[in-house]
Amino acid sequence: MKKTFKIIGAFVGLILLIPVICLALILSKSTDRTAENSTDIKTILVLGSRINQNKKPAKITQERLDAALLLAKNNPQAKIIVSGAKGADEPVSEAFSMKNYLITHHIRADRIISEDKAGDTAENIAYSKKYFDGKTVIVTSDFHLYRALYLAKQEGVKVEGFAAKTKVNNLLYYPNYYGHEILGLIYAFVFGKG
Repeated sequence: MKKTFKIIGAFVGLILLIPVICLALILSKSTDRTAENSTDIKTILVLGSRINQNKKPAKITQERLDAALLLAKNNPQAKIIVSGAKGADEPVSEAFSMKNYLITHHIRADRIISEDKAGDTAENIAYSKKYFDGKTVIVTSDFHLYRALYLAKQEGVKVEGFAAKTKVNNLLYYPNYYGHEILGLIYAFVFGKG
């Protein structure tokens, strides 16, 4: 009987340890902004997220775009890829809305490449990698950057990451974001996508 309890205890301990390890990995990249002062970036990939019913980027998407604008300012030679399909509850594709946002913030349309087929992070990278040229930086939310870089590595592309700072009015959003991301990372480790 004791042996059975030990086995069950070890199994439960392992199950509890996996999310802790994933959280540590997520946090390891959540402040990565080393590309901020780079002037040799050739491609900036902005990963899509929510679009509001008014066809404008939701706050989390806007944070990603604002981070990309910082890089674009220091790298006028860089092309900017905006990647994301139209979700079932979105009025337009994420790529369409993000492109419009960048244009209204003085980015020339000919610098922007729209990739509007990707439905998840793995597809963002898989469908966008054909546009990568030279030093490439992926811009996404701080809590999402580790998974994006992991999936880029699985795709066989060499990229850097730039974490967009997530700001929330309600601290209860953080457990939601990080809980979802832990599950997403476990899925990525098991299935290589997500």
